[in-house]
Amino acid sequence: MRQRYELVKCLAGDFSVETLCLVLGLSRTAYYRYLRGASYQLNAEKENNQQLVEQVFAKHKRRYGSRRIIAELKDKGYLIGRYQVRVIMKRVGLQAIQPKSFVPRTTDSRHGKGYWPNLLLGQTLPTAPNLVWVSDITYLPLING
Repeated sequence: MRQRYELVKCLAGDFSVETLCLVLGLSRTAYYRYLRGASYQLNAEKENNQQLVEQVFAKHKRRYGSRRIIAELKDKGYLIGRYQVRVIMKRVGLQAIQPKSFVPRTTDSRHGKGYWPNLLLGQTLPTAPNLVWVSDITYLPLING
């Protein structure tokens, strides 16, 4: 990062700082802070928080997002905010895996068992309600499985 700031400093006479920062992917504010000597440095606490977030994320096989990571760290006695966890995850490139939604497979056409034939195919159309009834099975998810 320091090399990019130095490059902007060298080329600032020929090009605008705004253009140089845009091309190099830097923040103008961060560049000017660097010139003042107040550039951002990770302190030990933030570095420790980053390690904790990475450990929890890896422990749960990339399934935990920021809310669950916060809950686990809170259970372990660490106080870290959700926004800080989100920033850490974004900076390090951690993104939770979203599980695929459950799609029930209720029809197995390859079962080899018989099926009930459609008895309505050869009949005339019904002329009044409640003369013919049909049914089918429906998958309903239950709380207890």
